[in-house]
Amino acid sequence: SIFGASPETLPYAKEYITIIIIGSTFNIMAVTMTSLIRSDGNPKLSAIIMGVGCLINIMLDALFIFGFGMGIAGASTATFISQFITSVWALSYYFRGKSNLNFSKSNLKLQKSSVLTIFSIGSAPFTLQIIMSGAQVISNNSLATYGGDMAVGAFATIMSVIIMIGMPIIGLSQGAQPVIGFNYGAKQYDRANLAFKICITCTTIALVIAMICLQLFAEQIVRPFSGDNPELISLTADGLRKYTIVIPLLGCTILGSQYIQAIGKAKLAMILGLLRQVLLLIPLLLIMPPIFGLNGVWFAQPVADVGAFFITMWAVLKEMKSQNQIEEILEVPQAETQT
Repeated sequence: SIFGASPETLPYAKEYITIIIIGSTFNIMAVTMTSLIRSDGNPKLSAIIMGVGCLINIMLDALFIFGFGMGIAGASTATFISQFITSVWALSYYFRGKSNLNFSKSNLKLQKSSVLTIFSIGSAPFTLQIIMSGAQVISNNSLATYGGDMAVGAFATIMSVIIMIGMPIIGLSQGAQPVIGFNYGAKQYDRANLAFKICITCTTIALVIAMICLQLFAEQIVRPFSGDNPELISLTADGLRKYTIVIPLLGCTILGSQYIQAIGKAKLAMILGLLRQVLLLIPLLLIMPPIFGLNGVWFAQPVADVGAFFITMWAVLKEMKSQNQIEEILEVPQAETQT
């Protein structure tokens, strides 16, 4: 109920979340083990395991929901099974002698220093997830208040589309981060900035194309998620167009915060990462819907994106300017030595 479920949708939510909670151990294992495999120097296998797990989930969704008529329970059961397979497959990697990291009974002991390090590193993203959940609560309740259950369902579809568009951008930014960080550490600022500019150019072009497609073909895009309900399709398409109106700015915002993190400005990077989905979005979700109704919910994220874009790019350009000043300082002694 806190997340915006109505008396009509609450039974379905309880049915889904009950099975998901039962399988949460395998969800944690799947996420953790695939990340460890990637860190172990085998990113290709990690990607294959995750990809196969997703395909199994999709196929089982179709089988359980439509074939067996299990409905919501079928969707959660499919997720449970796919995560179980993914976690077992990932875990088996470490017991086949192919990994650099090997398990042994003597090492399976908690060490205080390691535990404290893990908690210190993980506390920031954990806190971020909690705060983002709070933003989701506010968003869902605003949707339920000004648009009813149908608006909540429409928003779920919109977020599915956003995730499909955003994941490649996040992947590109994470891939660029070590390149930028390495060159920045080597004082090759031009190369670090060039990598950032190339990524910005590619993502902006891709997102402009995505925005055009979303604006022109919104109904066709949301129809597979919305069934044959014309009212739901119309509401979702309208929300999708408004919600993604400034999506080309997303690449600069995500890559900008990753750039700041790559050059060692962890606190600033965390603040920038919180901007669009927490620091700006939550106040806007509290202010705009009472004034503009459902449109206030749809446009809150674009307004937050615009604000996050300007603040993030200001921070990035400020860092680049300071790098140019450092390069000039470094070049002066070299010139004097040559003289």
